[in-house]
Amino acid sequence: MSLQIGDALGDGIQRGLTYTGGVLMALTIAYQLVFLASVNTVFREALPPEAQQTEQFAFALPIPAAVAGVLAVVGLLFGMVLYIAATRALTRDPDSLSSLPQAVFTRRMGRAALSAIGANIVVSIAVSIGFILLVVPGIFLAVSFSFVVFAIGVEDERAIASLRRSWALASGSRWRLFALILVIAVGTSALSGVGSLLSVVNPVAGQVASIVLTGVLSVLAYGILADAYLQLRDEDASDATAETTSVSA
Repeated sequence: MSLQIGDALGDGIQRGLTYTGGVLMALTIAYQLVFLASVNTVFREALPPEAQQTEQFAFALPIPAAVAGVLAVVGLLFGMVLYIAATRALTRDPDSLSSLPQAVFTRRMGRAALSAIGANIVVSIAVSIGFILLVVPGIFLAVSFSFVVFAIGVEDERAIASLRRSWALASGSRWRLFALILVIAVGTSALSGVGSLLSVVNPVAGQVASIVLTGVLSVLAYGILADAYLQLRDEDASDATAETTSVSA
């Protein structure tokens, strides 16, 4: 049994449209708004005085650029923590998604965050080189490492082990996984375009709308990947059990 794309889309969206998904959406939108405002503040302060009034950076914070820079870094770290928490929260049994336990945010989070940062650096470098050399290797690597953070957040794997684990889970289902990720990317891009259109009328409203849409769509995407991860993890566990039984027999 390979990855079932329809099940991943349908069940994954349902996972995102729960109480758990709603809380994750709210947190994602909140931190991304703060992050965007912080980045705008840094860039605005770097511009000449006559250019600081541009509407492009109107959504900013009334704080010094140095403080905004620190806040932006904190926002990035919080985003990583939130993604790890989302992998744990959205892979739970559907009946459990009406609540969001504190443990998804606290259990070994320091170790998980460090592992995720290390693994993402390796993945980013590898995928970038793959795209530079030829597009196909970059896509292949990106698909193969789709479950790195799931391996870290759910299975408590370390950075290097999470790369191996994601590679193993994707093995045999890379084309289907690529198709699933492509559907997510196309759908997200199409809906996110609403914010870009609004920016033509009002840059600030457009930026805020884009952040809200991105926050909602990100959590739905996490839910879809969570369901795909569970499918492949359960299949891998079944294969391992069958192999053990065969050897024992």
